[in-house]
Amino acid sequence: MSDTKDRLRRVLVEALRLDRDPAAIPDEGLRQALDIDSVNGLEFLIWVENEFDIQIDDEDLSVELVDSLTTLADYVETHGAGAQAPAAQAAGAPATEAQTTGAGTGGPGR
Repeated sequence: MSDTKDRLRRVLVEALRLDRDPAAIPDEGLRQALDIDSVNGLEFLIWVENEFDIQIDDEDLSVELVDSLTTLADYVETHGAGAQAPAAQAAGAPATEAQTTGAGTGGPGR
């Protein structure tokens, strides 16, 4: 999660054109520490969507996503690329050949 938080700090500095070292940005209390209003918060989240190639669902939008790097990093990691593959399988998506034959795992398809 540390790498994700570091990336989020860099995105925050760039998105809001902050004149500060990303390492100096706290994990929590961002809105007060950086004087982030609702417009800046939405702009930051759009940059996050682009940087991490994710879509933040409307029902997931919250003050906490903008105020806490910990919460936002957790969201990014659970909704980012690759996080949706198991959900697709659970929804009935066809399994890949490696999953059905055990290819590359020393399983039945050796």
